[in-house]
Amino acid sequence: MRLDLDKLHIFVTVARVGNHAAAARQLHLTPSAVSHALRKLEETLGRELWEWRGRRRQLTEQGAQLVQACGQAFDQLEEVARLLSRGGEPDRRLVLGCTPEFGATLLLAKLRPLLDAEPALHLDFHFSNDLARPLLHDELDLAVDCKPHPHPTIHRTPMFREKYVVVATPALLERYPVRAPLDLRRTPVLSLDREGTWWNNLLRALPGPRRPTLERIIVINHVRGMINGTLAGYGVSLVPKYSVLDELASGALCVLFPRLQLLEDTFSIFQKLSRAGRPANQLLTRFLLGLDVRELGDALGGRARLSAASNRT
Repeated sequence: MRLDLDKLHIFVTVARVGNHAAAARQLHLTPSAVSHALRKLEETLGRELWEWRGRRRQLTEQGAQLVQACGQAFDQLEEVARLLSRGGEPDRRLVLGCTPEFGATLLLAKLRPLLDAEPALHLDFHFSNDLARPLLHDELDLAVDCKPHPHPTIHRTPMFREKYVVVATPALLERYPVRAPLDLRRTPVLSLDREGTWWNNLLRALPGPRRPTLERIIVINHVRGMINGTLAGYGVSLVPKYSVLDELASGALCVLFPRLQLLEDTFSIFQKLSRAGRPANQLLTRFLLGLDVRELGDALGGRARLSAASNRT
């Protein structure tokens, strides 16, 4: 069986970006040309690569296998092409993606010793709450994120757990006595989103009868902005504990529901399988896994030290 590489490339691009229109724009093709290529590929293989599950169109098992195999092959070819274009010299320039608060609060300070010890290593930073698209599109070499990225071409290495706290100023608690989670229904709360899904680490930790409906949401689309808004008395916030240690120590903020076990997120390193073996990627991965965060107390915990051959998601 002879497979058309152009059609395989179109197929992998559609699988990665999620829809025909976005793939067509990226490949400078028309959507109809993309659809035609996928149809022809299925005819050649004699297998359906996509199926409808409810209202969602997803890869079949055979489609997922083909994406994994072809995606790795294309990524490796691109990596070899980059290496050849540099005369065989390994690339020491990396772009590290991270969530804004974790990156600005922790990584910028923690990575300075690595850059001092490795002057040939050049590191650029990309702080965003949406790292999936740039990671899949090769705009990032690595990403440190607490969201899952369950894609067959992405390698995951767990780092540590991120703990959350619900905080408010003493002055706000005088105006809005919050003694139990249900009291949040009538209290202003700050959230990254209008729907309040940012609060799921609290809400999902509660049984149904104790779970409040957040009726007074104020949207601030940045964690540091929420912290400053909380300090200014705008409302109650749910934030990573590491981000407010100074405010808690000084008494500027108080922890609400200290006995409640909130859900935690796991920070992990994500990178393309084809890039995980690059010397610069391995160097940065080892350094990130060895970060000393003891000064953060119990705000980060459960660090999982894994080798570069750790399991994929």
